[in-house]
Amino acid sequence: MTNITLEPNGKPLGPKVLGLDLGQEVPEADFAEVQRLYEEYGVIVILGQDISPQDLIRFSKRFSELVRFPMVQFNLPEEPDILVVSNVIEDGKPIGVGDAGRCWHTDMWYTDHPPRGSLLHAREVPVKDGRALGDTMFASTAHAYDTLPADLKKLVNGRSATFSHDFHAEWRAAKAAEQADDKSAARKTRSATSIPDIKHPLVKTHPVTGRDCLYVSEGAIVGVDGMEHAEAMALVDELLAHVTREDAVYRHNWKVGDLVMWDNYSCLHCAIADFPSSMRRRMYRTTIR
Repeated sequence: MTNITLEPNGKPLGPKVLGLDLGQEVPEADFAEVQRLYEEYGVIVILGQDISPQDLIRFSKRFSELVRFPMVQFNLPEEPDILVVSNVIEDGKPIGVGDAGRCWHTDMWYTDHPPRGSLLHAREVPVKDGRALGDTMFASTAHAYDTLPADLKKLVNGRSATFSHDFHAEWRAAKAAEQADDKSAARKTRSATSIPDIKHPLVKTHPVTGRDCLYVSEGAIVGVDGMEHAEAMALVDELLAHVTREDAVYRHNWKVGDLVMWDNYSCLHCAIADFPSSMRRRMYRTTIR
């Protein structure tokens, strides 16, 4: 028997999971139900959690060992398994990662074995005229594959794509320049990386659920095996449009205390940058292997 109830939202992912207090040790039956829902939906939302960094780590470690963010200066000093996602500046230095994925992406696609997923806990949220800003959107890559037309399934099955960190840096710099007042200054923020290109299948089979999921990220793919460049880019655009169509996207409007879990195999996510740097936003993220 479990105390958990579910509040669906009419989308393929992102239901609210009610009846949990992560400040306490979660009973085994409740945790087993959380695991089941996480596997089924890929994104789940746990509201109103007044928890410490230690509580977040304890709960996260019940899923898997944790992965530390490689830019260690943005990890919480007292708990380095937590990445700080924030625009806050203290003593002239950013306390966290300020650009929290403002495009459709899956985390750490530039690695051989991207981590299973992440948990993000809201500590400070910008608010204007009574509404929180800085929403995060989620789209199910599992649902996208299931609903892909048969001809596209045949086209993508068995094909790999080349993902490029350097190209993505260029792409992000160009996007930033488009939105900046000083476009030349925005472009100067780009720097080359030492991260090599990497190949991933366009369709990955989820290692836990066995579901097939599309594997794409916006502004990251530079080629698809066996296809001319223009044809490959057109395919990637079509896949991204299919994954992120409006009826399949869950948009989370954050409140302090919200905790959202997502699965990197079965979803993409995108942060909305609709608030000025003068408005504080601070989130704590753990990543499960």
